[in-house]
Amino acid sequence: GHAGMGMDIAYSIYHDNSLEAIQLALALPTIDGVEVDVRMSADGTLWLYHENILEAHTNGEGCIFETTDAQLAKLRYESLHKEKLARLDQILPILGKRQIILDLKHWNACTEGYVDMVRFKEALYEIPEQYWDQITLDTSNPNWLEALSADFSVVFSTVSVAEGLKQLQKVPELSGLMLRSKDISAEQIAQLKSTGKNCFLFEMRSSKKQRAALQKQPFAILADDPRGALVIRD
Repeated sequence: GHAGMGMDIAYSIYHDNSLEAIQLALALPTIDGVEVDVRMSADGTLWLYHENILEAHTNGEGCIFETTDAQLAKLRYESLHKEKLARLDQILPILGKRQIILDLKHWNACTEGYVDMVRFKEALYEIPEQYWDQITLDTSNPNWLEALSADFSVVFSTVSVAEGLKQLQKVPELSGLMLRSKDISAEQIAQLKSTGKNCFLFEMRSSKKQRAALQKQPFAILADDPRGALVIRD
């Protein structure tokens, strides 16, 4: 729901990951929470942004990892409403009792390498502990799983159930897996649930696919059309 009412429908009036879009998603009366894309600034602050480079969607240039908080605060999305970029600490207070999934973006396109995991971890530990139970960290970097699972709920994002099961064996503290709906069956989800692990599904571009995903009975889906998914679920 980080794009408000959906990624590919006419109701997407706000840019994804903007404060306005998240407020719109959370206004849906029975929504369970939101998923956001998180990058770290040069100052070690967590900001919401999906793409690798700022010029992809804003009036800025370069990578968030190389940009200071003061510089990021001046940027605007090149969208209808010209929304500002949002910091994670702006989102947490509006959650209420709902959940948030942080999709950790660990690739720095400007240096063509991974960001410093220690610094990123330090930024995560600066999140007030009162929110920790509402947070799930989502990462596709297997080298980050064990370090982050000590205090946070962590899911491994993968395109392969087999690779996911491998990581669950290596890091028993993991909460579960994040997969595209097409990459896992209802039977495989049931097997995961029988071991006490959660399964999150994403990339459902139509009501038909959202309905099919819900019928697999995962722990949760990341809906491209949250309003439509809630109608189906409820």
